[in-house]
Amino acid sequence: TNESYMTGVDGIIRMNINVIGHVKNPGNHLVYDGIDLLSLLSVAGGYLEGANLKNIKIYHKDGTNENIDLSNFFDLNVPLNNLVVLRPNDTIYVEQKKISQIMRSSNLPAILLSILNIALTLERTD
Repeated sequence: TNESYMTGVDGIIRMNINVIGHVKNPGNHLVYDGIDLLSLLSVAGGYLEGANLKNIKIYHKDGTNENIDLSNFFDLNVPLNNLVVLRPNDTIYVEQKKISQIMRSSNLPAILLSILNIALTLERTD
């Protein structure tokens, strides 16, 4: 919707945020105002194996954007909601690591295993 904030019958202020990329449940999520980035990723089902946590992009509705290195946040003693302020209709993009893309989209692992199998077979026949 174009509404920035909505209030439910429970009185909780909510907003829509889009989560796309390498997460389990990408899409538009209705979340409470003030949600932190990790909680939002949890709402989206969590990031998938191979997600690039060093380069999460946040695109704001006003045209500005931020790059977040989420791996640094685990070492800091500052709450996430103090470091990243999520706004209504933001879009969060969780990128997939390049090596993960290559491994998932190609037959490279199967080819490497086949070569290893051939090498071991040749070694045994000597």
